Amino acid sequence: MSNRYSDADHALALAGVFQGARMTFELARLGHTDEKMLQASVATLFVTRPKTVMEVYGSAANLEMGLRHFIFQLSSPQDRNPEVTRYSIRLLQLGQQLYKDPQRLQALGEALDNFQSRAEAFEFDEETRYSQLAKIYQDFISELSPRILVQGDPVHLQNDHTAARIRTALLCGVRSAHLWCQCGGRRWHLLTRHRRLLTAARKLV
Repeated sequence: MSNRYSDADHALALAGVFQGARMTFELARLGHTDEKMLQASVATLFVTRPKTVMEVYGSAANLEMGLRHFIFQLSSPQDRNPEVTRYSIRLLQLGQQLYKDPQRLQALGEALDNFQSRAEAFEFDEETRYSQLAKIYQDFISELSPRILVQGDPVHLQNDHTAARIRTALLCGVRSAHLWCQCGGRRWHLLTRHRRLLTAARKLV
């Protein structure tokens, strides 16, 4: 990708992070999330040589949930969801950890390539896909610090299918957080470029 990135590029990557965080919250608290948004986020895991940031996501419509909650969280601090905020911050920290660890990043990429090959060859059903992606998250991300402790309804957290979706959503969030770092993003930009990022996100919506 280019070495020069716009506010729109940064807003897209952050929206991807917030989408992963919001889906995690909904799955843990409600037991479900927007399946279309989850599948759109999963698709980003396999875009490995994009020419632009938008190419990673396909279109802004695939980040509808993330853009909406990114705008809400930044524009309404008094009403923001603390769990979504916490997950988003942790995902950004994990993305930075991954960015600084090229060996782990390469191994993660190889695991995703292997998953994609097997998924196509054996025609994995939906639940198998999520369970395999969840294992990749456990193998390569969950041991990194800071660990994400997901809060929610025990009924949902202890459901294997829901737990696999949660880990998949987190994996997608880390992918966007890593992209944010690739674009030169830093956590303090959320403060220093607050207005610019909000303006860019609103235009994308």
